[in-house]
Amino acid sequence: MSKSVALYPVLAERLESHLVEEENRIKRIRSHIEILKLENKKMNMSRKELEAEMAHPVRVYRFVSQFYSDIEDIRDSLDMSRISEELRETLSQLPSQKDYIDAVGAIARLQEVYKDEADFTRPQANNTIDVLTAEEVFDIGRTCSEMENYYGALNNLVRAKEMFEDRNDTVQAMAAYDHLAFVMFEQQNPDYALNYTYNLIDYYKDKDEEILTRLQDNRKLYIEELGGEELANQSLSLSRPYNNEPLEQLPIYNKLCRGESVELEAKESKPLQCHMHTNNNHPLLILAPVKKEDLHIETGLSFFHEVLSDKEIKLFQEKASGVFEDSQLVPDDDIKKDPNFEVKDDGYADTRVRSSNTGWVDDEMDVMVKTVSRRIAAILDLDLKSAESFQVLSYGIGGFYLPHFDWGDGENPFADFEGNRIATWIFYLNNIKKGGATVFPDIGATVWPEKGGAAFWRNLHRNGEGNRLTLHAACPVLEGYKWASNKWFHTVGNEFSWPCDVNPES
Repeated sequence: MSKSVALYPVLAERLESHLVEEENRIKRIRSHIEILKLENKKMNMSRKELEAEMAHPVRVYRFVSQFYSDIEDIRDSLDMSRISEELRETLSQLPSQKDYIDAVGAIARLQEVYKDEADFTRPQANNTIDVLTAEEVFDIGRTCSEMENYYGALNNLVRAKEMFEDRNDTVQAMAAYDHLAFVMFEQQNPDYALNYTYNLIDYYKDKDEEILTRLQDNRKLYIEELGGEELANQSLSLSRPYNNEPLEQLPIYNKLCRGESVELEAKESKPLQCHMHTNNNHPLLILAPVKKEDLHIETGLSFFHEVLSDKEIKLFQEKASGVFEDSQLVPDDDIKKDPNFEVKDDGYADTRVRSSNTGWVDDEMDVMVKTVSRRIAAILDLDLKSAESFQVLSYGIGGFYLPHFDWGDGENPFADFEGNRIATWIFYLNNIKKGGATVFPDIGATVWPEKGGAAFWRNLHRNGEGNRLTLHAACPVLEGYKWASNKWFHTVGNEFSWPCDVNPES
């Protein structure tokens, strides 16, 4: 009894302490509420206004980074075991660690593809606002390293080191050196790793014994990798440029995305043309012919100008926006072997080769959608019987799709449709400020998005085999947003409009 009585003041003191902690937690929550209200006033804008505000990669990165940090602070301020399901659901839809990693990945991807044009550490075209700070560059490099994107990590950590050194910030420069040593070693540069480690040892020798021990262990590893002390010492001059190869070797894809020309062995002999297309005086096209531009004869790659009105574009965007989800890829056997893919529990591929949002728009949703489908069928002389719904895509900053085929392998590659994909039609729903082209690496063709225009190509040879020249990709969006819409036609129902031929080259 006396012990219990003696604990009364202790209990009061600890309850008081707990109450102070709870009051401070509530104060933090109220502070977050005020900040969110203030941000809501600034961000209360239409989709078009938001796209304009977030048109630059640095702005998107900063927004996601800051929002993710704020959300983590809010979660830390809450007693997650006692919050309502509504609040829990709202928190689950806000930027997460995955979103932050995606934003970092987008910056690194743009740097890899567009080189100097995507150097966000220096002003571009007199834009002094959207420039990354040394801390941001360091954070991007460190996150790339954690993602095992050592190419992106090395580029950003080297630049961060330079920026820290330019302002004589030794502490931060040493932090960059520490991460750089590891990344240099991973990218087959043990001489650079050793050089940086000696600098670190010299800095920490009188500061931190634990760090110093780790660095000395690393030094031994790098010396061993270089073939011993003598050879290691000879390499410290760093007379050779360091190696830094990206995970995917896609030089032609990158060049085409930058608008550069590529030299290919096989070249077409037939002349390309621009003309008014009526598809042999089809009733829907006699009074309204379409402007057709031939881009590649063998694949039928063409571009049709001004085939979609602003009103129709707005409808597609509105219908798709309500049903957007992350774009997915159904993996075949080859994809499952690709290290860029991770097959999820639902059977789709969580992959580093595609980044966009998808919404499906069906002909039955609106009479205007059905009219557009009939217009395409008239232009191409293809039947809609086995055609797919419109796949509307929204690519944000860094949004991309690496080289792939639209046709599938095997007897029934698309279980929900009849036959293989015989042809692809892509509408471009907006003009893009920079990047976002559709490229064909094996034929050296680049299709630049044009609002209201459409690209078309045949996926199959006339014997039904897939045409490997149709390998294509969506380049990363460097600035702005990209809206597009695919429609795929299948073989069933088109046997007479596109008859078979045993010659695989036809």
